[in-house]
Amino acid sequence: MRGAAAMRVLLLVAVTLAYDFNDPDAPHTSMAIRFDGEGRRADSRRAFEAAARFTPTTSTLVNLGVCYMRMASASAHRARKVELYGLSRDAMRRGGELVQDDEDQRLYGENWGHLMTNFEIEHVPFDQEEVLEADPQMCGAPPPAHDDSWLKRNDGSDRDGLLLHRVPVEPGIDLPRIHVNDLDQYQHFLERRDPFILLGAADWPIVEKAKDGWSWLEELARRWPKAVTDFYPHNMLSHSRQSPYLTRLSTAVEELKVDPRTQESKFRYETKGGALEGRYMHLQLTPAQWLELEKSDIPVERHVHLENDAWLRSCLGYPDDAVAAEYHLKTHWKILLVGARGAGMFNHSDSLQTSSWHLTVSGRKWWYVCGTLSNESSSKCFEGVVGPGEVLYYGRGWSHETQNVDSPTITLTDTAVHSRNYAAVADKLYGECTREVLDFKFSGALCDALDTCYGALYELYGGDEPYSIYRPWRDVASQELIEKRDRVSPLDNNYDGRNYITE
Repeated sequence: MRGAAAMRVLLLVAVTLAYDFNDPDAPHTSMAIRFDGEGRRADSRRAFEAAARFTPTTSTLVNLGVCYMRMASASAHRARKVELYGLSRDAMRRGGELVQDDEDQRLYGENWGHLMTNFEIEHVPFDQEEVLEADPQMCGAPPPAHDDSWLKRNDGSDRDGLLLHRVPVEPGIDLPRIHVNDLDQYQHFLERRDPFILLGAADWPIVEKAKDGWSWLEELARRWPKAVTDFYPHNMLSHSRQSPYLTRLSTAVEELKVDPRTQESKFRYETKGGALEGRYMHLQLTPAQWLELEKSDIPVERHVHLENDAWLRSCLGYPDDAVAAEYHLKTHWKILLVGARGAGMFNHSDSLQTSSWHLTVSGRKWWYVCGTLSNESSSKCFEGVVGPGEVLYYGRGWSHETQNVDSPTITLTDTAVHSRNYAAVADKLYGECTREVLDFKFSGALCDALDTCYGALYELYGGDEPYSIYRPWRDVASQELIEKRDRVSPLDNNYDGRNYITE
């Protein structure tokens, strides 16, 4: 009898270990409940996501929303909490749109009410979130234990006095600094498993040209007179996070240079109310602008870690097609970031959960990145200052916070897709087309093109792995969503003049 029981246990373990989350016909909901009962809450979340992905109904979507809501309730990270509540809201809202009968309505109504009751973040202290351990990434997991003793010490990081604004985080481990000629000696950095600063790989003309950062920016504004930036007259380190103002590049450059409190500033009234000193602008780069930079500022042939466009050429018509430009603008794929001293970005992780490299073109930028190393299970935080010609790389899921050391600090960033994250990128894009998870407002034409990109990604990075799990998005999305996407032109975006632009 004992032998039979042991055999059943072994069989159960074998079944769950071999479970295929990408099988469209698998019983994902029942397995999600089983995983949750076994304490395998990360697998439970994956199974709930698979159920909603392959069988989008009120039940599967509300179940997924509840999973995200439980994760949000368990999290003590403000930014993570907001992200998870947003995912929960989106999943439940889609579930509500698919209601078929009274039971669906009851399930949706009860859980939507729970979500509205539980959506509370104000009790999570903003100035404590960065010192906590990483979220457990599980449905219903308890909040991670944390130590608030640093508050009594009143220290935090100011990186040896370089930072204008002391940041209330525990000082991090120094970011590894690896020269490109030594990469072969460090397999985990060569494979881009962990964050590090890459040296000697970006001694590009742009770095030499931008030694005088203001002059280079003024010249760029003359080259691109119609370019529109997301301009933040307040510091994005501020506790109150406000929306950007669409602003011509030339105006944004001038606004970064003037005293924000004087009559010279067009945004002098937006910097009151205790906002921290330091202004920021983001210029979302189109393929055409990137191509122009490749003519004189950055080399076409770059180190493999800094070349990420091969798959875009094979399926999005990069760089010439309208859907390629739409994709870049709506995903913030390539960005030029410029800020004054003290300007920074609050602790966050990227919505597409991709990887990124960031070249400091001019000035210096302080980075604070937190996540789990590839060979460890606990979270660690790293910090460092990245100077001109140096490149910071971080991988999928790493949260990061920044602050500019100099005025101006100019950073060029690109999204990195490679063998360690391509499947996650494909999943995110597919989810956006079929379920509108991230609200990027993709056009139907772009999602049609992305249907061919999943195969391109797998062929480029996945070898013989199958990618048939990605059924055409039009076969999966609701008719309402299909019609909504088809009403969007690839030329439609926030910068096309439909919104007010500060000249």
